[in-house]
Amino acid sequence: MYPNKNLLINLAKAENLIWDLLAQGVVNKRSEFHCPTLSTTNKNKLNSRTIILRKVIESQKTLFFYTDIRSKKISDIISNKNALIHVYYNRYKLQVQFYGKAFIENKNKNTKMIWERFKDFQKINYISKNKPGVIIKSDEAKYYKNIEIGYNNFTLIIFKINRIECLQLNSVKNSRAEFIYKSNSTTRNRLAP
Repeated sequence: MYPNKNLLINLAKAENLIWDLLAQGVVNKRSEFHCPTLSTTNKNKLNSRTIILRKVIESQKTLFFYTDIRSKKISDIISNKNALIHVYYNRYKLQVQFYGKAFIENKNKNTKMIWERFKDFQKINYISKNKPGVIIKSDEAKYYKNIEIGYNNFTLIIFKINRIECLQLNSVKNSRAEFIYKSNSTTRNRLAP
């Protein structure tokens, strides 16, 4: 049984809670918000994958993730910047969808600063000789010996949110709401569940 607490009664508090949960997701590996699902499209093909939330800037309505420049999600974002991030918060049966645009940064001052703070074991993820997802003939991938080569592949995905939609399933009654971000304004709406 799950709590019957309706998180969407007060929309301003609900919006603050979602941003708090995102901030917790950066540091708490057990949080559902730590590993959301990113969905992108490319030539009418939908692709979804789990990603790890690395940073949140609420004032800019922005989320940050790391990836390899050679990954499929990069070609999807180049093809179509519109993307969706989905999280399901099991404790309160709350589904949250973040709509927005994804932007890519590679080999610039931001990525250099992050790369320089990485420990070697973090850099290893970017030194494969093969791009992610290609077929290999053995169960052991080939890697470059110079770990710093990985910097060329390390990429930052910046996700700018323009809308959040929430659906809370509840044994009493379901609730749905949206938060729309335009310039410096926020619109909060209740939606039919």
